[in-house]
Amino acid sequence: MNIDPDEDPEQALMKAMGISGFNTTKGKKVVGNDAAAVSIKKQRQYRQYMNRRGGFNR
Repeated sequence: MNIDPDEDPEQALMKAMGISGFNTTKGKKVVGNDAAAVSIKKQRQYRQYMNRRGGFNR
């Protein structure tokens, strides 16, 4: 791996890592990105049983 000292540091980093560019994918369709799923953990909502209007047995 030969890195030229006169080369732009960003270009040298891209050459060293083997990537073509530093572009964002925000708002773009990425092929093969829909192959996985995410398990979203929701916060539990608890019900009040003590000290409520109407008593315990509704």
